[in-house]
Amino acid sequence: MSYDPRTIAFVAELLHPPQAPRADLVQGVHNALYRQPALGYQNFQVAADGIHLSNLPMAPGQVSTASFHWDRLVLREELRGTTVEDFATRVVNVATQAFQALNIQATVVQQFVVRSLIAPRHCRDGREFLAQRLIAGGAAGWQLLGRPVASLGLRLMLPAHDGHRETFQVRVESWPQDPRSLWLEVTGTYATPVGTADLPQVANSLFSAYRFLAGPTCEFLASLDTP
Repeated sequence: MSYDPRTIAFVAELLHPPQAPRADLVQGVHNALYRQPALGYQNFQVAADGIHLSNLPMAPGQVSTASFHWDRLVLREELRGTTVEDFATRVVNVATQAFQALNIQATVVQQFVVRSLIAPRHCRDGREFLAQRLIAGGAAGWQLLGRPVASLGLRLMLPAHDGHRETFQVRVESWPQDPRSLWLEVTGTYATPVGTADLPQVANSLFSAYRFLAGPTCEFLASLDTP
């Protein structure tokens, strides 16, 4: 059995040596990106926690931002129908433009988050699947809490292993917006320095995190999703 995950969010964090972002240089990045509609951002904001570029949401919950902090560049695309290829293109191009403008020589650690939804095939909703198939004790144990359980989940930490240096964190939770679905999140952390000239390589790490969700994570859940 396999699932067809519906990816709803991507996050990229490219950590770099500490350096306070200069508003004038980030404004130049914003201007350059604005001339590229597929990559640009509409708004520019200087805040206490950094400098933020953003696009206006076209529907509730949508997020499209690039945030410049003192030690990292963070890009988010949520509930916008973004594909993994689209996000990889955005990350590589925005990061390259930003690092060159800010004279950042390398990213020292990269972290990618992928969030998707799947629908169990043999349970009425996600909570039933989690309570009966994934978490020891079964549904009867929850009665000891004395009230209904509105949401529940599981979190796993998977360390570097067998020659692979990256680490993965996996979260599996019920999703209140659609009780039939399971909400999956995979966070991949890659502690490998990548020079600014080689930033296209970070797309490989994004694809690695995405494959871990669509592959081993979904395969693990499918092994429990039985009649």
